[in-house]
Amino acid sequence: MVVDDSNHVDNVNDNTIPNKVKNSANTNNKIQNKTLNNLQITHLKLLHQNICGLLHKTDELLDSVALITPHVLCLTEHHLQTDELKMINITHYVLGAQYCRHSYRQGGVSIFVSRDIQFHPIDLEFFNKEKDLEICALNIDLYKTNCTIICIYRSPTGDYNYFLKQLEAILNNLYIRSTKLILCGDFNVNHLESNSRKNRLESLLASFNLFSTITFPTRITNNSSTLIDNIYIDINNYKFSVYPLINGLSDHDAQIIELVNVYNTNPKIHIPSLEKLTIIQLDLLPKT
Repeated sequence: MVVDDSNHVDNVNDNTIPNKVKNSANTNNKIQNKTLNNLQITHLKLLHQNICGLLHKTDELLDSVALITPHVLCLTEHHLQTDELKMINITHYVLGAQYCRHSYRQGGVSIFVSRDIQFHPIDLEFFNKEKDLEICALNIDLYKTNCTIICIYRSPTGDYNYFLKQLEAILNNLYIRSTKLILCGDFNVNHLESNSRKNRLESLLASFNLFSTITFPTRITNNSSTLIDNIYIDINNYKFSVYPLINGLSDHDAQIIELVNVYNTNPKIHIPSLEKLTIIQLDLLPKT
């Protein structure tokens, strides 16, 4: 990852956080909530990559996944402002959720979803703090079930305590509303070695039945080989396979996860549509 957090433009006001976070109803393009009536997706393919700048890479990205055709693309460090990101055209995908920096350069997270899949963005804007926690999420409708996908970037210079506390607050809310969670991103925590940050993160996520699936290095340089990008799922609920995609678009290799038989294994449990949840009560923690 190329870090350029030193270029500060102006300050972010983190003094005020509301006690409620609304689901995003911002549907500028109605097509994002259209779905094929007979679409029955029983497996799900997701790609995550720290793309180190998305601009001018969309064609190469599509070429690299042409034989894989992921349903969801989670891209961290897109390096774009909001207006720029909305102008990005990735054929067959729509922008489902995003966060863009306002003060520092680079960073940012985004989730692109296949046009055939119905989705509902989840507004986590007020949890975002540049470098410390950059996050976006959405709920997608699959065959007989819903799945919440969360995409995260944390800068290596970010406040790790803030990151863990806010991530716990978010998961406390989302975990009770969805039996299926997928958490992916660039955490800048090396899972190839034992360290306190890895242990704290894994302990927190395990309390939500989320476990690491990636076992191979995701960033290889002349001097190092690290596993700092990861995808977390409930490994007891899924049959899945993971593998790297080396496409040369970044100094991070992409990770592909394919989940098999993604459907509601307990039809007696009702998972409400996020369209009907106009307000989500969250136990927010103060920003420090």
